[in-house]
Amino acid sequence: MVKQNQILTVSEIAKKVEYIIVQFLEPVYVEGEVSNFYRSRAGHIYFSLKDENAVLKCTIWRNVSDSIPFKIIDGMRIVVYGDITTFKAQSQYQMNVKKVRASGLGDLYLAFEMLKNKLEAEGLFDTEIKKKLPKYPTSVGVVTSATGAAIQDIIRVSGRRNPSVKIVVFPAKVQGVGSADSIVKGIQTFNAKKNVDLIIIGRGGGSMEDLWAFNEENVVRSIVASDLPIVSAVGHETDFTLSDFAADLRVPTPSSAAEEVIPELEDINYKLEVTQQKITLAFNRKFDFFISRLQSLKRHLSMLNPEKTIMQKIQRIDELEKRMLNSISQLIRSKETQLQHMHEQLYSLSPEGVLKRGYAIVFKTSNNKIIKSISDVQYGEEVLIKISDGSINSEVKSIL
Repeated sequence: MVKQNQILTVSEIAKKVEYIIVQFLEPVYVEGEVSNFYRSRAGHIYFSLKDENAVLKCTIWRNVSDSIPFKIIDGMRIVVYGDITTFKAQSQYQMNVKKVRASGLGDLYLAFEMLKNKLEAEGLFDTEIKKKLPKYPTSVGVVTSATGAAIQDIIRVSGRRNPSVKIVVFPAKVQGVGSADSIVKGIQTFNAKKNVDLIIIGRGGGSMEDLWAFNEENVVRSIVASDLPIVSAVGHETDFTLSDFAADLRVPTPSSAAEEVIPELEDINYKLEVTQQKITLAFNRKFDFFISRLQSLKRHLSMLNPEKTIMQKIQRIDELEKRMLNSISQLIRSKETQLQHMHEQLYSLSPEGVLKRGYAIVFKTSNNKIIKSISDVQYGEEVLIKISDGSINSEVKSIL
């Protein structure tokens, strides 16, 4: 039989359980599947970890949740580290989580995927914003380690393909603390100086941690903001970084970057030779065309010779002048004939003409007036008879 003084309250039992758990359970790692995920307005996270047989309540306070590099979702399998404690109000035990990492995929991979999704949603990987690479660059900027294998590969390939292309190196830190800022500075320096036609950023292969500088957000944004085209050549064939998605061209290795962007000198010479032949052929065709055209114009011009035309016009004028003079002469002769005829007619009708036909004109001697009627003279009056070749003085003897 239980004694009265041994009866405990619910709160006392909760304290005893909490004491036992805190005293005898050290911080532990627990792996399980996330369920019932919830983030409060204050930023605290609540969820459960479960396996086939049990469920563990978990709490992540805001000061810890803000440092998690990926988004926790229901169904995700994670590993948490923290203290097992109790929630006395509901008489249940739970875990106060101090650290979280992904189970299987790893923290970096989830951080990579989260940032990739974020930047992709902003359009930073869209093909529409990518810049074209120049076909024949004269200088290429390289942002990489000055002592690494990457720059040696680029120089070797460039020297083999086209020694005339200038390689300008910005010695950047490509791994560890400060490497992302160093890469950004290299990109910004080339853009400010404008002393190269394009930029290659890259390094040799390595683990995801080794290549992480090329996944940093500030590096991705500086690639997109660059006025100069950027080629990303990070790692090996199977390595991918966010810089690859943001760059205007992604190549698997630094040596392949040089193969891609540096035109081969022999190929340039061959293209120049072919182009020269095409230009010569086109020039000859044009030349032949213009010679033929010129000859055609000469023939046409000879038919339309201005001097010949003018001479023909002058000859025509001379002919017209001759015809005009002939016409005038004929007209004059015709008019002269008409005038002569009229003159003869007028003369025949003139007093002189009449007199020559045997007629005479009789004047009164006293006043020299023509006698037109017998009433104009008197018996014994002197008259003057004018005939064609002279005059006769006479006296009126009778009036009949």
